[in-house]
Amino acid sequence: MLRISAVSINSVTPEGTAGFRASFGDGLTVIRAKNSSGKTLLLNSIMYALGLEGTLKPGKQGILTTALTRSVRVNGAERTVKQSWVDVEISNGHDFITVRRYPVPPEGIKSDLITVWPSALLSRAEIESTAPRYFYVGRGGTAQNEAGFHNFLARFLGWELPVVPTYSGKDVPLYLQVLAALFFVEQKQGWSGIVPKMPTQYQIREPLRRSIEFYLNLDIMERARRRAELQQGLSVLRSEYSALRGALESAAHVSNARVVATSEFGSAAFYRESLFDSVAGEAPAGKVLTVFHQDQWLSLEGMLADLQAAIQEIASPHRGRLSEQDVSGLDLALTGARERLRAITLELQSFDDSSNMMDLQLGILEKRRRLLEQERRRYKDIQALESLGADFSSHAIVHRDCPTCQQSLDGTESLSGAPVLTNSESSALVDQQLATISNVIDDAVRSSRANEAARGALEQEAGEMRVRIRAIQADLEAQAPSLSIAQIQAAITAEFRYQELIRLRDNAQVIVTDLLRVQSRASHLKSELDALGDEVFSDQDARKIDGWQRALRKFLADFGFLVFAPNEITINPQGMQPAHGDSDLGFQGSASDGLKLRWAYLLSLVQVSMGMEGSHPSLLLLDGPRMYDVEPGAMRTFLRSCSALNSDGLRSQIILTLSEEPGVIEEWLAGCDYEVLNIEGQLLA
Repeated sequence: MLRISAVSINSVTPEGTAGFRASFGDGLTVIRAKNSSGKTLLLNSIMYALGLEGTLKPGKQGILTTALTRSVRVNGAERTVKQSWVDVEISNGHDFITVRRYPVPPEGIKSDLITVWPSALLSRAEIESTAPRYFYVGRGGTAQNEAGFHNFLARFLGWELPVVPTYSGKDVPLYLQVLAALFFVEQKQGWSGIVPKMPTQYQIREPLRRSIEFYLNLDIMERARRRAELQQGLSVLRSEYSALRGALESAAHVSNARVVATSEFGSAAFYRESLFDSVAGEAPAGKVLTVFHQDQWLSLEGMLADLQAAIQEIASPHRGRLSEQDVSGLDLALTGARERLRAITLELQSFDDSSNMMDLQLGILEKRRRLLEQERRRYKDIQALESLGADFSSHAIVHRDCPTCQQSLDGTESLSGAPVLTNSESSALVDQQLATISNVIDDAVRSSRANEAARGALEQEAGEMRVRIRAIQADLEAQAPSLSIAQIQAAITAEFRYQELIRLRDNAQVIVTDLLRVQSRASHLKSELDALGDEVFSDQDARKIDGWQRALRKFLADFGFLVFAPNEITINPQGMQPAHGDSDLGFQGSASDGLKLRWAYLLSLVQVSMGMEGSHPSLLLLDGPRMYDVEPGAMRTFLRSCSALNSDGLRSQIILTLSEEPGVIEEWLAGCDYEVLNIEGQLLA
């Protein structure tokens, strides 16, 4: 719920101040004044104060009249505006805030700064004002960052803005300027067409449909959001899979091996068949890699078996007896090899312990870096607010935890008179801490890589020691080898190749396991994505759209819609536009019938959203809804329908402007609950 409780507009000149102030309640309020008296300025000022001028037009120029930007009539003469501001008091149904924005700001302040007091300062002046908070609009991060006003306003309204796709391929929040097009209609161009004129400068795909889905809380929007999450997850896994596959192929290439062919990530076979013919999520690397040997490709597993058999065959010729001296020498060599192997094992264990500790420390350091990056973003917001003229920005750091140790600061005492860093100094300190922690992480990563290299060398030496131990043990079986030099060379070559392929198998096994894990996760996400189905409406969605359609037809009948029978008008769920038959209703009737369709569209959306606990703010700001010489009877019914939206358990606020005489408005709304705000003369004078 969004309620405009009060507004105050002020233009200050050297000769005096021109101002206007008004309060609004629930239900229908008619702002009545002659043409060119400031009705449009009043509504546009509300939108400007809320940073929603993007709903009216892409730029900031032309939203407000010269009475707020250049000159205003004071004491019977035009005076230059030296300073102007708009205060708007709004409510979410529970809490009040007062928002101020300066079209012509005082020195040191810029117009994109918004000041917010957490109280109703206009309608409840007796309330003691608390320290204000500052936010920005009109720059990147307005809807996402903590210091962005629209991020704050969305949270104040209880809205969680969905992420929607753009024509550029990026995902962005469904901006408030887009959503506002369904509760604000400006006079000059806003009433043309049969559906609200949506802002296009944000490049959001199907902005009308996405806004309706949000306001009606349609399941399809949640499914679209989940679909986007799943597709993003698959994109991340695709990148991870590609990197792992590249690492596996590089490792194989070093040893003149190759990876067996597999289905491509994302193909039907990838999701249907187990990668590498795995069983229970496991696949031996010996079957995943193949090695070229004697004009044919052998599996790594088969190649290792052949090499092992060849080594055993070479080592098994007839042996003679060893002398005591030879046995003594071999015993010493065996003892030395075993001691070295034990030493290597201990060193490897130490490396493993060090690696585990390093991983733990890296995790802590990465968490610390993320916290510092978050802290830096806060200070960037603070500096942005200060550049706009905010004189108190400490609120931007809303947490009460120490950024270093994350312990709560509540209840701690501060040293009175102790030196305090400025925001820029604090930002610089955070930057220095971030640079330091990044350097520490880089050093830790380099150290980890050095440990991995040393560990690899030790593993290779351990393999060589095991080969040496087996060879000595074979010699000590009491026979001395009677081998030729060629046999010795063949044994050395086979043993070297065997150890090389063993290392390849062990390293590849880790990567293969990771690839299988990625496929498992990808298959899970793909299954959930497929279960979502196409973008079709759920039964509950269909009931909501049907209820909206029935409400639309009822309003059309009440307003005297003539070009088609009202019961023939439908809502096209794909574009959320009124349709007749199988085609959208472009418009084929009179301008007044088009206007009635716009009335019915807006009122029915508010009604159905309120009745189904949707997200529409149940607010309409309508500038000049009587256009195209629409007949008085239709206008009378429209106004009475607006008043009725705040009865029978419904709560709405509709503020609209008219130029009719007071007696005409009284006649049209006889017996209805409404308020009239008369503007005599000029709004600002």
